[in-house]
Amino acid sequence: MKKIIAAIFLTLVFFATNNFPCFAGGPLVVKGGMSITYGTRPFLYRYDQGSLGMFSNAEIIAIIEDLYNDWETVSTTEVNFKRDTPGSLDFDVTAANFDSILNSEDLLGYTPVIFDSDGSLLNAFLGSGAGNSVLGLAGPVTVSSGPLANQIAESQAIFNGRFIDGTDTGSNPESTADSLKGTIIHETGHGIGLDHSQINLEAIKPGATQSIRDTVPLMFPVAVNDLFLIRRDDASAISLLYPNQSQLGSFGKIEGKVFRKDGITPVQGANVIARSVDDPTLEAISCVSDYLTENTGLYTLFAVPPGNYKIEIEPIDLSFTGGSGVGPFTASTTDKSFQNPVPAGFYTGPDKPITTDETLALTVNVLAGQIISDVNIIASTTVGSSSSSSGTAANINEIEPNDSVDQAQSITPPSVVSGQISSSDDGEIKLSSDTGATVIISDLFKFTVSETSSLNALLQIESDSQENDLDLVLLNSDGSDIIDSSSQTGNADELITKTIAPGTYLVGVGAFSGTASYKLTVNAESSGTGTPTLTLTGPETLILNASGINNKVMLVASATNFSAPSKCLVTTSDVLTVKPRPLSFMLSSSISTKKIKVKVKNAAAMSIIESGESQSVTIDVTCTNGANEQFDLLISPTADSVINERIYSRVIKK
Repeated sequence: MKKIIAAIFLTLVFFATNNFPCFAGGPLVVKGGMSITYGTRPFLYRYDQGSLGMFSNAEIIAIIEDLYNDWETVSTTEVNFKRDTPGSLDFDVTAANFDSILNSEDLLGYTPVIFDSDGSLLNAFLGSGAGNSVLGLAGPVTVSSGPLANQIAESQAIFNGRFIDGTDTGSNPESTADSLKGTIIHETGHGIGLDHSQINLEAIKPGATQSIRDTVPLMFPVAVNDLFLIRRDDASAISLLYPNQSQLGSFGKIEGKVFRKDGITPVQGANVIARSVDDPTLEAISCVSDYLTENTGLYTLFAVPPGNYKIEIEPIDLSFTGGSGVGPFTASTTDKSFQNPVPAGFYTGPDKPITTDETLALTVNVLAGQIISDVNIIASTTVGSSSSSSGTAANINEIEPNDSVDQAQSITPPSVVSGQISSSDDGEIKLSSDTGATVIISDLFKFTVSETSSLNALLQIESDSQENDLDLVLLNSDGSDIIDSSSQTGNADELITKTIAPGTYLVGVGAFSGTASYKLTVNAESSGTGTPTLTLTGPETLILNASGINNKVMLVASATNFSAPSKCLVTTSDVLTVKPRPLSFMLSSSISTKKIKVKVKNAAAMSIIESGESQSVTIDVTCTNGANEQFDLLISPTADSVINERIYSRVIKK
């Protein structure tokens, strides 16, 4: 067994200034695509025997017990804090004797909560100067082998009394009791496996008001207030790690993946936030994409209260690195979160590009107990383009060699490929299951789609023997990511159905056992919505009434192929004659029609009646997705001229 303290432990510190690393959320340690926690074991701890600044041993213990209880009272978590027996260490830990506790080669079996009375212990433990700059720190201890290899074995915590000793000088700065409490509850979050998160980033921007600073959650990387309140994001993070299943039925979950412009390449290290429409600053939940470090772009927004939400993405702030990092890709300014950072924007629909216009954001309704999956986000305001084709399926034969990504056989869906394969064949891609079983993908086929498509890949095994067991897999263009797979037992057909974004993909066939001929049918039908169009319908002529009052018509705007919400603006060629209402409105796939009332102004109506001459006015509607339509309305003083000319097929008479 090897004892390991998470590398971030030594840098998760709380400096006694207005800008210092603080607070925690999300999984701090990940192994094999799994968040590392205490599991169902309690956070077992013992207290140091010393005092902490102005607080006696009994007083500081009472404060910490209350803060531990704050974490436990989150309804959707089952995190458990338990004081060990005995509940205190055998001695007061100091700079002279800390080694046996903090640098022990073996596990202690509990978490020591250490009170550094004057900062000297931190100077000895972290280096000269730490005692005058670090208010507290904590972090999990993991082991590389044994029954606790995939859990937090124990933790360590140190708090500095130098900042609350009643003396405030340049060489001995003073903090507040509330700052200490914030430090303790935040560092406890680190100790149970929480990392930082980023919500309400404007709190660190120039000109930020204290009211904005007070909205950040406990896991925000920079301390901008003296509050120690568990916010919605904190509750979500702790519940993700330690879920209370009996309570989660009253909450929902949103999950999906973040992709680059091509709709294929996963984004590692973007910040995803769901904000309540009713309370966007406090009722907000975040997650860093690919937080489980599996190169999938996955994010999970957990324990979401029922309601309406807008989902947004943003880059991680460049100041949040190292000990202040947010997510697993912020060790330095050259880490993945800062390589080609994503643009900020709002979710508009599954596998659709984001928008920078919040009014166009798709509102996601979350119900109690609902899991909303495949909320995939394209981290670009436009989509990439590639070639694709459709038509009658082509019957082709497998061409060897096709056992590597570079040599993958190109096909154009729809295609039916006849091939043969054996478990003894070589291949560049080797897949393994949770049970340790492996299959070599020895036949690879490459295809490209230019728009969002519904993929149907069917593998039919031409053998009656159960020993001939083939598997099917869908991969990204370079074979580094498994998008989907099918692995039935024996000679059963394998099928993959998947909505895929524009881009290039690989379909692979592998023989788990035996040798067999097969037919592989690959069909990709466009599920794209086409070009958004707008139609305006309504009476083409308005016959004015003699009074010149209350002359109006109703037009109907109808949207087609509005895959994302779009704002539409209404203008007119003659603002002195007519007044349309509303002047703007939203259209989408779910709200595809809107009525527009066009009223002739009283003075203009009397002028037309008195002149005896008709007047034409154009109503123009232009939407942000490019859809546009114009409607010509003839305003006539009498019906006779309209009937005589027989120009318009629809006439409304007042």
